[in-house]
Amino acid sequence: MKKRTKIVISILVILFLLIGIFAGVLIYIKSALKPTKAFLKGQICEDGSTGCETTAFVVDEGAYGKSTLEKLEAMKIIKDADIVYYYNRIISGYSFSAGYFEIPHQITDENGSTHDITLDELMAFLANPKNAHQDTVTLSFDEGDFIRSFARKIGENTTVKEEELLEYWNNEETVRSYMNEYPFLTEDIFGENIKYYLEGYLFPDTYEFFEFTNCDEITRKFLDRTLEIYEKYEADFAASDFSVHEVFTLASIVQWETGNVDDAPLVSGVFVNRMEDYIPLSSTVTACYAFDLTKEECHEHGDETRYTHQWDPYNTYTIQGLPPGPICCANETSIRAALHPDTSDGYYFFCANWCDGGTVFARTESEHQYNVERYMLACEPY
Repeated sequence: MKKRTKIVISILVILFLLIGIFAGVLIYIKSALKPTKAFLKGQICEDGSTGCETTAFVVDEGAYGKSTLEKLEAMKIIKDADIVYYYNRIISGYSFSAGYFEIPHQITDENGSTHDITLDELMAFLANPKNAHQDTVTLSFDEGDFIRSFARKIGENTTVKEEELLEYWNNEETVRSYMNEYPFLTEDIFGENIKYYLEGYLFPDTYEFFEFTNCDEITRKFLDRTLEIYEKYEADFAASDFSVHEVFTLASIVQWETGNVDDAPLVSGVFVNRMEDYIPLSSTVTACYAFDLTKEECHEHGDETRYTHQWDPYNTYTIQGLPPGPICCANETSIRAALHPDTSDGYYFFCANWCDGGTVFARTESEHQYNVERYMLACEPY
């Protein structure tokens, strides 16, 4: 009898546990089928403030299903993208429209009554192309350009202002929010004396943006492209003697110093040789960056700047080794050269060949001076 009682009690306990688990699952699913409280209270605002009446959201071209829901979850607009995805497939069946949206937190019905937007209303809003701003702009960003120039071009062609974007790219909390998705963003980018956290990490390429867009959408476009390059060379990054941050930093200097694909590994090798022998890198672009010159100003007056020999943590005429971080945005060739510098010929100097194009290398300072006179001073820029 006692044994039978124990069995019955055990079964009842298990049943209660199962009922409790089932009830908990139902409660979670029910909460997941609503917009989050933070969103409804106007706490999901682009500028980090609270009390906004709408939340800016961009549906990418072709992202009409789960990827959009995952983005809504990442922004804390919905709680669980997986549950909403299956709910939408089985019950609602909405297909989102591409464009820039200002999602309202409250809806006013035909009777003038206002209520919090429901999940179905939110998805219906994103599925209606009439609610979207769909005008796009195509912008090209040059390798070797500074992050300030990227922000300026975007500010001139979209609704996001240059100053707003630079502030966003240099907000530590904001940048940290991307680190789990983009493993090339490491703690090193928050080092002492860093000017812009994302300098050098926005891959130079041609992108299409919605004219009405936001900082997050713009940033992800760049970082997604950088991630493609990083994943392509992930094994090389892991095998490098340099940290990921140092690779991007070296690549940025190599980018500026040579536009020749074949010469890039040797130029990278020159800098590595100099670092190993404790010789300053003496790169003009680092001095330009130290003193906030534009790309055009650096081309015109870079040589004048370096001779001032003013100390700055970025000025490689007055410091040893690499600067605190990248000084411009490098392309794939320069990143690859930073990962695989060619030090085999023992070069310590190089200069542009204005007579025939390309780069001329030297092992000694006297040889380098001869090359400068022979291939630069005696010729017009190639």
